[in-house]
Amino acid sequence: MEKTKTRRTVIVGGGIIGLSLAYELAKRKHEVVLLEQEGFGEKASWAGAGILPPACRATAIHPMEVLEAISSEIHELWADELRQITGIDNGFRKCGGLYIARTAGEVAALMGMQFEWESRDIPFEILNTDEAMERLSFLSSGAKVIREGVVPEIAKALWVPGESQFSNPSHLAALVSACKSLGVMLHEHAGMCQVQVANGVVSGIKTGDEKFVGEQYFFTAGPWTEQLIKPLEVVLPMQPVRGQIALYKVDELSSKAELPVINDGARYLVPRTDGHVLAGATIEEVGFDCRTTASEVQELRDWAESLGGSLGDATFIRSWAGLRPATYDGFPYLGALGQSGTAFVATGHFKCGLHLSTGTAVVLADLAEGKELAVDLRPFSPARVTCHQDTEIK
Repeated sequence: MEKTKTRRTVIVGGGIIGLSLAYELAKRKHEVVLLEQEGFGEKASWAGAGILPPACRATAIHPMEVLEAISSEIHELWADELRQITGIDNGFRKCGGLYIARTAGEVAALMGMQFEWESRDIPFEILNTDEAMERLSFLSSGAKVIREGVVPEIAKALWVPGESQFSNPSHLAALVSACKSLGVMLHEHAGMCQVQVANGVVSGIKTGDEKFVGEQYFFTAGPWTEQLIKPLEVVLPMQPVRGQIALYKVDELSSKAELPVINDGARYLVPRTDGHVLAGATIEEVGFDCRTTASEVQELRDWAESLGGSLGDATFIRSWAGLRPATYDGFPYLGALGQSGTAFVATGHFKCGLHLSTGTAVVLADLAEGKELAVDLRPFSPARVTCHQDTEIK
């Protein structure tokens, strides 16, 4: 019988991407070390909402569409797999999504999404106002759902049954537990990680008095990745984008079966079966400032409470913020750094990190093992923007 080769793999960055990759590689018998400067999944991964948009593998053409479709398929598989390994239910469910538009600009954007779904054979229904109100009725506590005089009436509404959600904090906990059971060497609160380079190739990762050496290195540190890989003398442009979220607790929700995701223009409500409702999210270019702001949180609350009477009467729990890694062209950086074949990067997913984490993990694990890839990574290649530090970025 052929013996499975054990590969020593060092991953720097313990968010959703790093944890997913560690899990996938450990299943493939890699000897994995995962380093995280602070706590696992404490940044944008924990702060997100866990929305999984609809996708269709059969009609996916662009590599981004393929990655989205593969990720969606794997999420459903991993939910069951992780529950069996760890006993943790990550809350995955196909809840459906209601998309509403109330301004001319939002109507135009939603029509664009409708045309895209048609071309990709993603099922949806066009709803009239009464049907949309019925989908929103789980937020009502006797009052009209959208309050007259507060916000415009619904101008266009679509129902997308293929939209899903999961609880990202539960998913992160399941990944950590599964990685432990598979023998991943987990190092959180490891402090500053320094990439050591010899002859242009990564020779190890130093944290405090420890040095970790591997056959392969993956950098999955979100918007901090650009600074992390500077010793390789490349620039990987990224922008941290802050997103703030507000959390409510509505006791009546736990007894209601149909709890869809509500997408209202660029904002969303995500109801959980335990009665919590997430309202988000802002998009703010404020550098590496991860603080919440009273004005933005209040604006989120005003919007959320305008949608449903029960939210106005609900308990406001708290708010938080996360920093999403954004690239200049909207595509993540996925692939090899340089020509050595030992250093790889996976970051820049912006608002899609939770959704694309599963597909990213499987595809990059295939890349590291030299297997045929299910996704063409050329649009995501770091080489499309990397340059030497003394070269102007154009």
